[in-house]
Amino acid sequence: MNKFFTLLLAITLAASLSINAASYTTKKGSVLSVDPVDFINGRINLTYEKKLSTNNSFTINGSFWSYYSYLTAFGAGASYRWYLDPFEESKTALNGLSVGPRADIYFWSYDNHGIDHSYSTVAIGAEVNYKWAFSDKWSIEPTIKFMFPVKKEKGYDFYRNYGFGVNIGYCF
Repeated sequence: MNKFFTLLLAITLAASLSINAASYTTKKGSVLSVDPVDFINGRINLTYEKKLSTNNSFTINGSFWSYYSYLTAFGAGASYRWYLDPFEESKTALNGLSVGPRADIYFWSYDNHGIDHSYSTVAIGAEVNYKWAFSDKWSIEPTIKFMFPVKKEKGYDFYRNYGFGVNIGYCF
């Protein structure tokens, strides 16, 4: 399944080089998005992104994970994004390629065969994204995350150090 998502992401990023990206922009100041790939895998992930300046934005996100009937997690995170314009298409924040640091915290609950345990995971890392906006109202954003847990519970390591996704958002 991960090979499929990796291939999908590679195709999407390759296609971005051949599309007239200047026509896929938004002048709005915020985007609220959800990741349908996460939803398929038993997670709900909502992200709010706010433009801070011409080339920067800030995101906050909330997550709920339910991998198995005995494992659930609630989480929150934030990131700071720098929007780059490597192809000189006059891109600004909320449009095109972005990179930046990210931090997440998750609160896990494990209840299986009489073992009941709760713990938290804190992770820091980076993300790379590319956002297209359509009709100045909707956006699509492939994303790659690389995270490093700085606090985790030994023996209960359900947190992945990487992630792929595609956010679908509303620009306002």
